[in-house]
Amino acid sequence: MNKDHTKNIGGLLLATFLISTSGVLGKYIAMPTEVIIWCRAFLAMIFLGIYLTINKVSLAVKSPKHKLPFLLGGILMAIHWVTYFYALKLSNVAIGMLSLFTFPVLIAFLEPLFLKVKFNPIHLFLVF
Repeated sequence: MNKDHTKNIGGLLLATFLISTSGVLGKYIAMPTEVIIWCRAFLAMIFLGIYLTINKVSLAVKSPKHKLPFLLGGILMAIHWVTYFYALKLSNVAIGMLSLFTFPVLIAFLEPLFLKVKFNPIHLFLVF
């Protein structure tokens, strides 16, 4: 196995571990939802800043036409995390994880509407 493949698999496993622990931690941490989200965002900002500094990557938005999509994406991500953690507090972890991992279903329905492509029958079959 080559080094890049092993590195990619390791990154995938780490990402899977981090996303799968969010449900359990969100449910059982005895803090208000807003505090949990702010702590997650703060830690993400620190680690992302370190990663970007090490790899010399700039987050500057170079085109004014890209500012609105970035802003909209940030707002939608914030709404997603707030509602996800509130759902975890009100429900159980299994339902929270199921709702988190239904994004491919939403993408299968929304992609043709936004990107003006035809519905792919295999995607619709897999959704059902």
